[in-house]
Amino acid sequence: MSRNLGSRYQGLKSPWADYAIYSFPDASEIDHADRRPLMDAMNGIIAVNWQAVEPHWTATSSPFDKKYSLILVYDGSGLVAFSVYRILEISTGLAIYRSGTEVLPAHQGRGLYGFFTTEVLKRSGAAERADGMLYGWRTRNPIVWAANAKICEKVTPSLLDDAQDPALQAACVEMCASLYPGKPLELPDMIMRGAYGHIKHHRQSYHGTASLVDVAMSRKIPNSADALFSVGYARV
Repeated sequence: MSRNLGSRYQGLKSPWADYAIYSFPDASEIDHADRRPLMDAMNGIIAVNWQAVEPHWTATSSPFDKKYSLILVYDGSGLVAFSVYRILEISTGLAIYRSGTEVLPAHQGRGLYGFFTTEVLKRSGAAERADGMLYGWRTRNPIVWAANAKICEKVTPSLLDDAQDPALQAACVEMCASLYPGKPLELPDMIMRGAYGHIKHHRQSYHGTASLVDVAMSRKIPNSADALFSVGYARV
């Protein structure tokens, strides 16, 4: 797939001179001819960042379903980062769910994760809501958990002070049931057993808040296949 996806797609104005960025609020707008090479590229990035025993995205579990939104980042060599997210309706209103964000190691540390988060919040309409917006994610990566928790007023499960918010606990349960039917959460720690049976997170050295999150995660979910499902009130 080319650097600029061809003239069929309109790119975003990029903060980086060496990156081309594309945003698809409806991922099904991506042409069928482009889907397989793009899915292979996305799985390729996941296989670098994780120990993968099988592809994460497949034809039957496709990122090009209408329910997903997608942001893509290219350099001259091809796809280097992507973010998949959803806007879904729950009983309290609209909520954001980060379905998956990956950045190749050579491009980490340049602010791409933060850029993705800003774009997701902007395109979800969260900035227009005075009361903020529910924001959920599933991970066992301490850096990802800390980055997402940083933009939230409150988070459940709270890995740093063990405070529990009943409204956020209820939102966790409802969002998980909507997104992953038949996969219950273990309360109060919001553990999803076997979420990552097909991929294994590469452990690394963690610093600052991420090191504290790593200690809490190691205690709550020592099995690498398990994950935490978290929800917070996003600050914009």
